[in-house]
Amino acid sequence: MDATPTGPGPHILLSAGCLFHLPLKLIARIGREAGFVGMELIMNSPDLTPDSGLEKISETLPIRSIHAPFRNWAAWGGHLASWKATAQLANSLSHTDHITMHPPGSRLANMIQNRWFEKACDLPLLLDAVGRIQFSLENMPWAERSPFSKDPLDRLMGQCRDKNVGLTFDVCHMGVSGRNVMDAIAKVPLDLLYNVHFSDAVGFTEHLTPGAGNLPLDDFLHHLGKIGYTRYITLELEPSAFPDDMDGTIELLISIREAMQHQLSQGQEAAPPCPTTTSNKSANPNNP
Repeated sequence: MDATPTGPGPHILLSAGCLFHLPLKLIARIGREAGFVGMELIMNSPDLTPDSGLEKISETLPIRSIHAPFRNWAAWGGHLASWKATAQLANSLSHTDHITMHPPGSRLANMIQNRWFEKACDLPLLLDAVGRIQFSLENMPWAERSPFSKDPLDRLMGQCRDKNVGLTFDVCHMGVSGRNVMDAIAKVPLDLLYNVHFSDAVGFTEHLTPGAGNLPLDDFLHHLGKIGYTRYITLELEPSAFPDDMDGTIELLISIREAMQHQLSQGQEAAPPCPTTTSNKSANPNNP
């Protein structure tokens, strides 16, 4: 089965983390009724395996992307083993074509433990992924940087290129790091951007409902539409953002998704037209 969703994109996914307190089957149903084209599954347990029935859930709401474990790696036998388990699961799910990963920490103890990551030059190959699976590293909240140090976004993008992966741009992580979100996304080459984690933030409070923080989210989506971004945008909110009842949750998700699509469409309409060129062959009247 083709893993690619229909339509030109961008494709708006629902992170299972938004409603992690609910059964996956119910999350899939809510996401489908709210009009999302797929889900980003959070790999939070070693019990999520190719034999755990996830393909059935993916029939309700396609699991397009998987978020690799970001804590408790010992439950899988280590950080590398947890990423390999994620790739194995992605290989088994017909709709899945993307995996988001948090880069291992940069503290000395983490770097010693994860020497394999520092040495890796082709993560998809190292993790035994099938050809359709793409990987991306996510920007994490960063401390205020020294004026003498390399910009962490530049460093992360260099890491992505060195390891044959893309970037997941987390908007609220960039915001709580004190960075200008619009300046940051303008630095990211379109071909390096594989996924966007979308939510609002204020101060150090993350994953808020769009409009509940102070990030320029409308301008951000407008920019994505204008530059022709067509991959995934994953809504990633705290569960506390949602009402207790299912109908209210679906209504809120519909409202957020439609507002996101509106801004993306506005950006697409504002994009400069593609230049049209006439080939030498068609321009030559002597050619048939």
